[in-house]
Amino acid sequence: MEIYKTYLHNPPHLFRNNAKYFITASTYKSIRYFVTEQAKEQLINSIFIEFSKNNWVIEDWVILDNHYHLMTDARENANQLSNIIREIHKFSALQIKKTNPQAKKANKIWYNYWDTCITFENSYFTRINYIWFNPVKHGYVTDPINWKFGSYYLRFKDNPDYVNEIITKYPCGKLDLE
Repeated sequence: MEIYKTYLHNPPHLFRNNAKYFITASTYKSIRYFVTEQAKEQLINSIFIEFSKNNWVIEDWVILDNHYHLMTDARENANQLSNIIREIHKFSALQIKKTNPQAKKANKIWYNYWDTCITFENSYFTRINYIWFNPVKHGYVTDPINWKFGSYYLRFKDNPDYVNEIITKYPCGKLDLE
């Protein structure tokens, strides 16, 4: 199944089953609502739950204080992406409003999300590398192995040779997603 949807005020979306999707979401006005370990853990748990309910697989991910990046595999129900994100953002907004005093009176927690259907291997691996090194780019750590709110440390622990090959072969330095 393949659906190409256009919208009045949003970029077009390509929905394709059995495809990889790079997804980015940001908080409203880039406010750092997810500063605590608990907030980040609740967010990633809700992300995994919602994607799993729709038979999507999260391959790589990173959670920062005001945004996240995911690489997913849409096994089926690709056209459900906006519903999946809506549920994640609804639940996480309710949770963060309960636990973060800064968020209690906020009208909006999430700004929007962006997705890209990945169609080329080079693009896929470059974005994986981008996800892994995002905490370094934003100054949270100097080495992604030290960031526990992302998939890099798990990948590196399981197969450091594979990780090093991707880092070398598909550098993310030329990829500008923001």
